[in-house]
Amino acid sequence: MPHRAVSGSIRGVFPPVVTPFNQRGDIDEVAFRANLERYRGTGLAGVLVAGSTGEAPYLSERERLRLVDLARAMVSPPELLVVGTGLESTRETIRLSREAVARGADVLLVLTPNYYKNRMDAAALKAHYRSVADAVSRPVLVYSIPQYTGITIEGATVANLSRHPNIVGLKESSGDLGFARQIVRQSARGFRLLMGSARIFLDGLRAGAAGGVLGQACFAPELCVAIYEAFIQGRRRAASEAQQKLACLAAIAGVAATKAAMGLCGYRGGSPRAPLVPLDSAELQAVRVALEQARRALAV
Repeated sequence: MPHRAVSGSIRGVFPPVVTPFNQRGDIDEVAFRANLERYRGTGLAGVLVAGSTGEAPYLSERERLRLVDLARAMVSPPELLVVGTGLESTRETIRLSREAVARGADVLLVLTPNYYKNRMDAAALKAHYRSVADAVSRPVLVYSIPQYTGITIEGATVANLSRHPNIVGLKESSGDLGFARQIVRQSARGFRLLMGSARIFLDGLRAGAAGGVLGQACFAPELCVAIYEAFIQGRRRAASEAQQKLACLAAIAGVAATKAAMGLCGYRGGSPRAPLVPLDSAELQAVRVALEQARRALAV
C-alpha cells in the first residue's frame, strides 16, 4: 500500500495482539494464527504486533520479526499491520524498524526510550523520533505509555513532531483525556491520535481521535468496533451504550488479565512470559465477573 494511503488508513480499532507461548516457552505459532483468523470479519482496522500487550520487552528481536512474518501472511489490505519497533537506542530502533518494513510492516509504533529517564527531555525525544522517521520508508507512530515507561512526553513535543512528514500519529495510553484534547488541538492537520484507554475511548473519538489501540479488542473486538462505527455513523445512543459495556471491561488490563479474558472468550491466550505470572484464582474470578457484567450491561 502506498505511503499516503497507509497514513490515511490509520483509523478505527486495532487490537494489540498477545503473543501466545507453548509449554517450552516459545511462541505458539498455531495459537497466534488462530487468534488472527478469528479477528477476520470483525471490522478491525488491522492489528498491532509486538506492543505492550504482546509482551514486546520480553521478546527477542528475532521473535518480534517472526511475529511480523506470521501476521503479514494473514493481514491483508485494507487492514494494516502495525509493528512495535521501539528499542532504547536510536541506532537499534532504526535497524529493527527497517527489518520490520522489509518483512511487510505497514506502520511502525515507536515507544519512548526510557532507561535513562532523566535525560529523555524534549530535545532528546525530538532528535530520536526525527532520526527514526528520516531513516524508514513507512509511517511512524509515537507511543506514549508513561505508566510503564515513566516518560511523559509533552504535548508541545508531540505537536512539534507532528510537523515531520513521516511522523503521522500518536498512540496515547495514559488515559488523560485533557492531554488527548491538547494533542488534537495543537498537532498538524491530519495527525492521527489513537486512544489506548478503554475508559475514555468514546470521549477520545468525540475529541477528535482517529481510533484506538485497545487491549479489550483482543477478546471483545466486536464491541470495540461497534463503538467506533456507531460514532462515525452519528448513532450517539448506540455509541454511548456500547461504551458503557466497554467500561465494564476497562479493568481487564495488562498482559495476564488480557490473556485470561481471551481464554474465557474462546481465544488462545495462555500464560505470560516470566517474570510475569498468570492471574491467581481471585483475579481470574474478577475477570469472569467483568465479562458477565459487560454481557448484562443495559440488558432489558
